[in-house]
Order: sequence, then structure tokens, then C-alpha cells
Amino acid sequence: MRYKKGYKGMTLLELMIGVVVLGVIAAMAAPQFGGVLPRLKFKNKSRDIVSDMRLARSDAISQRVQFGLFFNFIQDEYIVFKDQVNPDLFTYEFGDSVIKTISLGRDISMYYCSFSNFAIVFKPDGSASSSGNVTIKNNQGSDLAEIDVLASTGRVRLTFP
Repeated sequence: MRYKKGYKGMTLLELMIGVVVLGVIAAMAAPQFGGVLPRLKFKNKSRDIVSDMRLARSDAISQRVQFGLFFNFIQDEYIVFKDQVNPDLFTYEFGDSVIKTISLGRDISMYYCSFSNFAIVFKPDGSASSSGNVTIKNNQGSDLAEIDVLASTGRVRLTFP
């Protein structure tokens, strides 16, 4: 078959070769994407904890009542609570108002917590009950996330060491 002068286009054979080349490139890249999804989920869960800490601090300031987070290592979850029972102890106790309970899921676990009684409580002035950190671990890899709280200001910071 002869082409007219100035005709621009592809034959079916050229199109099929292009599709095969793209398929080979995609097949080589696919195994690398498998490790990306668990890492993204882990980073998102870490950011969720930081968001809940910052929200507890904001609620403590706006409502003039202590709010906190309790880290349950046994069930790999944390509880956001309003500290109503014995607020001078700065801990989660039976009777405190539970705002929400968040499970980390089976792929993420609690690794370390330096807060006394595994709880951080934010005071109405925005400061925290104590300085410290909580570390979570990605069970599908060696990733760690460290969440630090500074007592004097209540500042919350996330790092991936």
C-alpha cells in the first residue's frame, strides 16, 4: 500500500510494538511498587496520630479541659480521651470520657512509649503533662516513626529516623 504525500500515521504493527514495549517496562517496574503501598499506609497512620494529638491539644485550649491520648500496647491502639477523673494524675482512668479509639491495624504496632502511664495529657494552656515520645513500627518493614511532644509548649513533631 502506498501512502499519499504528507500522510502521517501509524500502522497496526507499529502500534502493537509500542504496546509490547510499554508492557515490558511496566512489568519491570511493578515489583518496586509492591513495597511502596505499605510504607505509604504507615506514614499516613503516623500522621493520623500526630493529627489526633494536635486536635487533643486544640480541644484542651478551646474547651479549657484536659484532653489526652492513651497508648494501649496490648491491643496496638490509642484512645483519645477527656481527662475528667483525677485530672491531677495526668493519666487515662476508668470514667474518663472516651472521644475515640483508634486501632493501628495488624501491619503497625506500638514500639516504645516514654510517657508515664502510657498517656500524654494536654492542659488548658496548651502545654503537655510531660515531655516524651512514642514510637510506632511498620511490621511489613523496618520503618519507625517517632512522635515527640515538648511539655512546655505542647508542640508535637513527627520524625522518621
